[in-house]
Amino acid sequence: MGREGQRLMIVMPHPDDECFGCASTIARYGAEGATVSLITMTRGGAGLWNGREAGDLRRLTDVRELELSDAAAELGVHFLEVFDYPDGALERVEEVEAVRERFLGDIVRCLRSHRPQVVVTFGPEGAYGHPDHKVVSRMTVQACTLSGDPAAYELEALALGIAPWSPSKLYFQTANTMTVESLKLPPQPPVTTRISIKGFEEAKLRAFAHHRTQTQEWEPLRKFVAGQGDTEVFSLVGAGGNLAEDDLFAGIET
Repeated sequence: MGREGQRLMIVMPHPDDECFGCASTIARYGAEGATVSLITMTRGGAGLWNGREAGDLRRLTDVRELELSDAAAELGVHFLEVFDYPDGALERVEEVEAVRERFLGDIVRCLRSHRPQVVVTFGPEGAYGHPDHKVVSRMTVQACTLSGDPAAYELEALALGIAPWSPSKLYFQTANTMTVESLKLPPQPPVTTRISIKGFEEAKLRAFAHHRTQTQEWEPLRKFVAGQGDTEVFSLVGAGGNLAEDDLFAGIET
């Protein structure tokens, strides 16, 4: 299936977040011809380095950004944008109005620049409850609305020569029942969309392998990937739980 003209954007908080819920989907859609953009809001400075405290924060963020770049290339991502908001402290971003507006504006700019028909981010539960995941979920939902509003960030849009843009569909990545039970996750958004990843399962593991500072134990990762089966699952925002899609671009003319 040719996907020329289809544009997919993934918005994540940290380097390696792109691997857990949608890496194989990214690889599949890119391989089939869609243009894929990955937006990562932090450089991962709060992470450990091979299970230990990093010590040199600047070096860790530099290395993690390089790892992310390699993982994105492995998955066939066409455009990667990495911001430097504080890892582990994105809740504070929401509390400071000027920073919150800048954060939202950065996502809006990405949306208007790349013009994706489909956007994927974390659900409001933040996968396993991570505060940064929850913030990025909330901010992405808001940004998708603001991006289509000509009055929002109007001066920046004029300066950059970019027009308002409203994505056709916004998805939360979610989890199947087996994953929820095995990892004891909080309640997840209802599954509306199951994407077959047959032939692309190994792409997820290859992408994980580039995040060397974060992947000390391979066996748990392999079990995690195996537990996802041959699909990755998503929840179309506003659709409820009665939909049964097998394509993120279902119903979109390109």
